[in-house]
Amino acid sequence: MEITWAVVASLFQFRIATAEQLRQLHAPDSGIEKMRGRLRALRERGLVEELVLPQSGRAKGWFLTEHGVKVAAAFPELADIPVPRLPGDREAFKFTLYHQLAVVRTHLVFLADARCRGDSYGPFDLIPEITHRFAEGKEGTVRPDGLLHYTRDTRGGSWVNHLAFVEVDRGTMGGSRLAAKLNAYARYWDTAPLPSGVRQGTLAAQGGGEPLWQRRYMRFPRLLFVLTGTGENGFANRVGQLELVARTRHVATMLRTVAAGVARLEDLEAEGVGSDLWWPIADLDEGPVPWWELTGTKP
Repeated sequence: MEITWAVVASLFQFRIATAEQLRQLHAPDSGIEKMRGRLRALRERGLVEELVLPQSGRAKGWFLTEHGVKVAAAFPELADIPVPRLPGDREAFKFTLYHQLAVVRTHLVFLADARCRGDSYGPFDLIPEITHRFAEGKEGTVRPDGLLHYTRDTRGGSWVNHLAFVEVDRGTMGGSRLAAKLNAYARYWDTAPLPSGVRQGTLAAQGGGEPLWQRRYMRFPRLLFVLTGTGENGFANRVGQLELVARTRHVATMLRTVAAGVARLEDLEAEGVGSDLWWPIADLDEGPVPWWELTGTKP
């Protein structure tokens, strides 16, 4: 895909990004002014707009106009991507952006590492906000910030595919709410509806139904929690909350076979996402490891 149209596609997929983020995504070997020129040209065509980010000096976030969304929605590469919500009140919109920008930052650390290692992970390999419904009501869904598709070169002549649910927290969510997300994933993992026409308590219902998640995935994706803006003490507090929930029976059962880890975004940006920075939520005493070495607790 030509770079200018790749920029439009990225703003459709990720909702908003800075010029520097878009440069890192699509033109890492080019200067920032070239990307800014592309964005200005897109603005003149009525496809994008920009706004100055709060408390950032003159930094700008770029997003698609209504016309830009309609154009990008026709791209076959974006057929399965949720249509981004357009901003209503621009002033209110400004203060909802930093979370999505943090998601793009997280995506970029995986992309930079993949480029260095020769792994297969591209600018569109983090799919945002796919809703997974497992019960009625608001609490009956999980919607990760991103679903990561990553193929790693093991250096032994083979490739390994990794899927991961990525959750990003900027320190604006209480530790208990963050931990509740882990519990929601356990509920989704455990949901196994009976086949149509089979009633609970009957002989045919013995053994339960097929896990709901298997309708989408061959294997349940690993869970990667990325925290930012909390400082070391805030990070330790949130990790402690996650560990407490990981000890509960329901979540502990899931974590026997599902890998889950947590890391600070600032550390990932400084040292690389493949460094020993991911703490296994089920057993912090195991110490930090690369994200692909996270495993379930089952021997």
